[in-house]
Parts: sequence; structure tokens; C-alpha cells
Amino acid sequence: MIYKVSYVVTGGSHPGAIINQDTPPDVGEEIQLNGERFEIVEVIELLPPRDDLAYLHATCRPVGETP
Repeated sequence: MIYKVSYVVTGGSHPGAIINQDTPPDVGEEIQLNGERFEIVEVIELLPPRDDLAYLHATCRPVGETP
């Protein structure tokens, strides 16, 4: 399965990214985008999986930022 993940960073401090990955993101996990670290705070399925593709949206915040 390939997960096409749209990463959006709260507060507009980073433009985010769309990334293809082999595993789905999990809440609490950290990801690096363009050399900056972010914590995933929400993951939402955008469309039901089809064939070998799943479309997800992940909301992130900079590591160390309080909710």
C-alpha cells in the first residue's frame, strides 16, 4: 500500500508537503520536513483506500510547541 499524505503545519510557519510513504503516519509521531521537525497531532482519511493507494491528511505542529 502507498500512502499519499498531505502534511499541513498549524500556524502557517511552514508550507507543508505532500509525500508518498510506505506506512501511514500516526498521531504523536515526529516527521522531518525540509530539515524542520514536526509532531503529528491529527490524521484523517481523505478517501477510502483504492487499489494500492490511500489518501491521508496529517496536521502537524513544530516540535516543542504547546497545543
